[in-house]
Amino acid sequence: MKDIFEINLVQAPESDLDEIYALCHHVAVSTPTSGWDEEYPTREILANDLATQTLYKVSHDGKIASIMQIRSWADFQLGEEVDDITGWDPSTKNPCGLGRFCVSPDFQGQGLGRRVMEKTLETAKQMGYDSARFHAVTTNPIANHLYESMGFRLAGRIQEYGKEFFCYEMILA
Repeated sequence: MKDIFEINLVQAPESDLDEIYALCHHVAVSTPTSGWDEEYPTREILANDLATQTLYKVSHDGKIASIMQIRSWADFQLGEEVDDITGWDPSTKNPCGLGRFCVSPDFQGQGLGRRVMEKTLETAKQMGYDSARFHAVTTNPIANHLYESMGFRLAGRIQEYGKEFFCYEMILA
C-alpha cells in the first residue's frame, strides 16, 4: 500500500485536548466496534494523559489523524478494574503499556493504524522498554486482526468495565 503520509509520532501537548477529545468522540460514534462510547475516554482521562506526557499523536495537514499512549506497565495497571492475567512473558523486565490507540475514521482502511503501531513499537524500544502490552476489546475484529497480523501474542483474556478484552504482548527485540 502506498504511504498516505509520513508518520511522525510526537508527544501531544496539553493544548491539543479539545482536538483529541473530539477525535475520540468521532471514533466512538463512527466505529461502534471500538468499544469507546460517550463515557470513554473522558476529557479528564485525556487531560491526565496529556499532563503526564504519555499521549502521542500523528498529524496530517494540521489535524490529528491518530493517537497512542505509551507508559510504563506499572502505570498502566494503576486504576485497572481487575487483577491482570498471568500469561505475560516472564522474561521481560521493563514492559510498557499501550492505550488509547485510535485512527481517525477519515484515515481508517488505508494502512495508517499499522504504520502508527510500527512507529509506536520503535519509539517504545528507543525509550528502553523491552515489551509492549495492552488490552484490546474483543468486539473490534479489524483492530484485533491488525495486532495478530503484526505478530502480537495473545497472552490471555480479561473481563473489565463490563467488556471482554484480549491481552496482547510483543517482545521488542
